[in-house]
Amino acid sequence: MLKYLVIYASETGNTKKLAEEIYKALPCSKKDKAIVDVRTWNGTMDAETYFVGFWANRGSCTLEIIDILSSINHRNIALFGTCGMGNDKSYYASLEQNASVWISDDTNFLGSYFCQGKMPEALRAKYESYRGKCDDYKLDKIMEIFDTAKSHPTREDLQRAHQFVNECCSQAKELMLAH
Repeated sequence: MLKYLVIYASETGNTKKLAEEIYKALPCSKKDKAIVDVRTWNGTMDAETYFVGFWANRGSCTLEIIDILSSINHRNIALFGTCGMGNDKSYYASLEQNASVWISDDTNFLGSYFCQGKMPEALRAKYESYRGKCDDYKLDKIMEIFDTAKSHPTREDLQRAHQFVNECCSQAKELMLAH
């Protein structure tokens, strides 16, 4: 059994970047950890602690991530991910809440870390096509968020991911010592 397993779903590369940073931050040798794209996940690896990452899909995670979260029992789980439209703590809290409902009660939930991620330019063009057809003020706000997201995940976002890993690993160690 591995000490840590990082599993992620990434549509545009943002969550993959975060997953790779989390993997690098894990405090153990390569033989005790692994990183897997959910699309290549076959369910054969097991770990004491899972870091499960996803891109925000309409305020939650994808079905493939739900399947993984609901299949892990008697382990530690931490969530992470990226979202284009929400650089907001309350939005991140709702992402955590919407995804963590799939974690079984016998599993230790260690917390979550989310940051903004850039979005595809095609999405910006789609938003622009709504000009004059909806509230332009709201559309301007959406475009502002889109433009801000272009630089994410930033170096600071990745540094916060390291801090998150340290916190989760300390918490997992404390839980192990308590048992």
